[in-house]
Amino acid sequence: MKNIFWGLLIIITVASCLAPPSNSPSGNPSASSAEMEARRLTTKMKTALMLNSSQEEKVMVINVVNLSLLKKLREGNQIEQISKTQEKYKSEMREVLNTDQYSKFLTEFGNI
Repeated sequence: MKNIFWGLLIIITVASCLAPPSNSPSGNPSASSAEMEARRLTTKMKTALMLNSSQEEKVMVINVVNLSLLKKLREGNQIEQISKTQEKYKSEMREVLNTDQYSKFLTEFGNI
């Protein structure tokens, strides 16, 4: 009986070492990295564009979606879709930002 217990314990230990847990909650590391990049970008935008809290939340959502989509397009080698995605991104940002913020956005972040 002891031998069976120790055998199972060794098998469970080895199995847990072979399959390390994922770092992201969704199990998709690329989604996690896109979200981290979006957080970093949103923080820069908050400072540079003087975003209020409502704008910051909206910009964060736009950045997460946009960066995730761009990453998928690049990985799928769908280069022709990237320019359309960037234009949509800019139009979404135009809806959230005021005129001065949007002008500054185009100057400082327009190449995203």
